Amino acid sequence: MKTTLQAILTLITTFSFAQAPITNFFSLPMSQYALVEPTGGLDQTTAGANMVWDFTNLTPLGVNTDTYAAPTSQQLQTYPGTTNVLSITTTGSDNVNTIFAKNEADNFYFTGVSAGDIILNYNSDNAFLGTFPLMYQNQVTDAVGGTFSSPDASGSFVGTIVTTVDAHGTLTTNNVGQGAYTGNVTRLKVVQNLTLTVVIFEGTVTQTSYYYYDNASGNLIFRSNTATVVFDLVNVNETISTYESFLSNPLSQEVINQDVADAFQVVPNPVSEVLTLKNKYQNPIKSIRVCDMHGRKVAETSGPLNTIGLPHLAGGMYVVYVQTENGIFTQKFLKK
Repeated sequence: MKTTLQAILTLITTFSFAQAPITNFFSLPMSQYALVEPTGGLDQTTAGANMVWDFTNLTPLGVNTDTYAAPTSQQLQTYPGTTNVLSITTTGSDNVNTIFAKNEADNFYFTGVSAGDIILNYNSDNAFLGTFPLMYQNQVTDAVGGTFSSPDASGSFVGTIVTTVDAHGTLTTNNVGQGAYTGNVTRLKVVQNLTLTVVIFEGTVTQTSYYYYDNASGNLIFRSNTATVVFDLVNVNETISTYESFLSNPLSQEVINQDVADAFQVVPNPVSEVLTLKNKYQNPIKSIRVCDMHGRKVAETSGPLNTIGLPHLAGGMYVVYVQTENGIFTQKFLKK
């Protein structure tokens, strides 16, 4: 009987830890995703603990790449408070989707979103997603408001955004270009319900997005977005879904561009409280990210800086990733 009880307790403990906090909304810089089409669709409506997601019906259609930058002066005027700009670019096309975000003391907001010619600007009430890290069953509801523009109509919008860490479990995907995936993930669900107003006419947007994060590395493994737009003024009533499956990230490689590797050096190494990069060729820096030896992000900064403060880090070995226009520089360093 004692042995049986121990086995049951071990099983319960295993299930209890089959989740991890979501430490960062964004993917790693330069992550690539296969734009995919699921045969027969995907059922993502069920939530809870110890879920099993079988996404092995994916057909690749293209490749999207995530890049990050600090906002330009013009973007700051249009989207006040923005600290990070994510551009999702589809290879071989002019299609670029952009997320403008504000991160203040780990409080994360959308300040704007653009998809082609359609722009949402949360200029009267930013969309608050939560304070990271987010744990399973955390939920945040926030009012949003601002202006929108499109080729068909422009006006204002109000509504709500609800962010929930609604599930964790095992995700499996088929090979869509660089190998299949099976691993434990935690899922973030974001739902927006907006009312659009043009003069006296109204329309609605309902958008549901899912983000699956690998529990071990924190990497964003799979994401989907479904938006339904109804606007009688311009005879619009349609639903559009997109699905993206993780392909690779150059940060998992030692170097993707030897010229970039020769351009930087961590000085001094070991690092005391501030990591400083010696920039041999003045190669413009877009972002700096520091990860522990398990691949978990422990510090990050955006913009043309060559230093990052690390006073909070415990002593040990870490890896710094420096994103530039020409590639990624990586180097291990010792924190005193």
